[in-house]
Amino acid sequence: MVAMFLESLLFFLYLLSSGESTTNHTLVMISHRGVPLDVRHVPKMMAQAVAATDGRTRFLSEGDSRCERCLAQDGLVRDLSALGVQIVDSKCEASPRQMKDYLLKAKGMLGIEVDCEPDFDVSIAPLAGRSTVAEGQVARCTGGNPLLGTNDPGSSCQGNLEIIRFRGAQEAVRSVSRGLRNVVLAIVDSGVDVSHPDLINQFWKNPDDGSIGFNFLDDNTNVTDENGHGTHCAGIAGAQTNNSLGIAGVADVKLMILKFVGSDRTGPLSGALKALDYAVGMGAAVSSHSYGGNVPSRIFENAIRNAANAGHIVVAASGNEGMNLDETPTYPCSYSRSIPSMLCVGASSSTPTSPVSLASFSNIGSVVNIVAPGVNILSTYLSGSYAFLSGTSMATPQVAGVAAVLATLGLAGQSITDSITRSRTASLENPLSLQNLGELDALNAVNEGLDQPTSPPRQPSSTRLSSSVCLWSVGLLFAIITGHSAF
Repeated sequence: MVAMFLESLLFFLYLLSSGESTTNHTLVMISHRGVPLDVRHVPKMMAQAVAATDGRTRFLSEGDSRCERCLAQDGLVRDLSALGVQIVDSKCEASPRQMKDYLLKAKGMLGIEVDCEPDFDVSIAPLAGRSTVAEGQVARCTGGNPLLGTNDPGSSCQGNLEIIRFRGAQEAVRSVSRGLRNVVLAIVDSGVDVSHPDLINQFWKNPDDGSIGFNFLDDNTNVTDENGHGTHCAGIAGAQTNNSLGIAGVADVKLMILKFVGSDRTGPLSGALKALDYAVGMGAAVSSHSYGGNVPSRIFENAIRNAANAGHIVVAASGNEGMNLDETPTYPCSYSRSIPSMLCVGASSSTPTSPVSLASFSNIGSVVNIVAPGVNILSTYLSGSYAFLSGTSMATPQVAGVAAVLATLGLAGQSITDSITRSRTASLENPLSLQNLGELDALNAVNEGLDQPTSPPRQPSSTRLSSSVCLWSVGLLFAIITGHSAF
């Protein structure tokens, strides 16, 4: 009872810190001995447990009754089976707090593990700088960049690619004798300019319907960007290179566009979870996440851990407030502390003719395990245009792009992260004297990766889920809970 009271108190404090749920969804993860369970089975499991112990009928509070009516209705629970997460829809008559209380009772009765949280918003960090370039031209940037070996006119202004040794990495990849794999990089953001000429040939296509991703705000395949942030990140990671147009992208891979952030630069955590589940389920090797919030979520952390266990790499921005994340964490980036394959990205200067330094706005801390250029980064923008933007949001897709390049070599999971962190430069000078703030070095990362063993290709799995996918039957679980082992 004391444990249940403490969990309820924590949930109340959680609501106070995160504010009201903008979607009124409830996020749920239930398991027994590490095996995911279906929340829709809980009412029957509890009834069977009571009947097996004393034969009495359970007393249900009004909140409990609402929860059980909700869980019995079709279409009110969405399964994210690649992550082991379920989302109870806002149409459920039970509030997130009532669902939490109900599941804590189930935890005490059945001995199951329960995480239950209200949905809340995360946001794109305010940019550290912005300058939009006139449509149809890339301002002063002309002639390509012989240092990069690129004919894209805007690449003459992409000093960030010179700093990370983009050309050497490309040449090293082209020289390998083994065949390169087709790789998908998911951009989890605000969508994309779907007709941008520097991106239109780079999109992944869903084999079922030909879409280039999904919109988790409106629950459709229209991933049109309304604020430009997602388009900018997509271009940094994978704009078409050597097409005599615009800029060069870090990686020649296919871009899966997953929209969960709207024009107001915010989006629900449930949308980020759906996007990550889609990316993992459809076979993306890497996902780029340039957003964050200050409210921790055990469900989000465990979801990223489950994605990592499947060999998927999550790359996240550290934020632009100049904070020490060891004192003031931001999420999802700070989850890298407990998830070794996750990359948390800080930002550095972007002028190749000057010594590289840590960007003044970049959040840092022991959780930040790589830094990349993030000041005045030129990339694709809305209406076919281009823009210079600054922030860790811009550094993150460069790291994600290099991670995707390593995936084309046959690496997966921890070997990708190790290749990136082992090959980083010496730590940049920083006020905390941290030794983990080395700059991304794409060439060294590729050379490091070529010494790593390859992994079997990841196979996409359907995201059309049923309540039975990866979930135990009531009878089997009940046998274990009542002490009759099924093994």
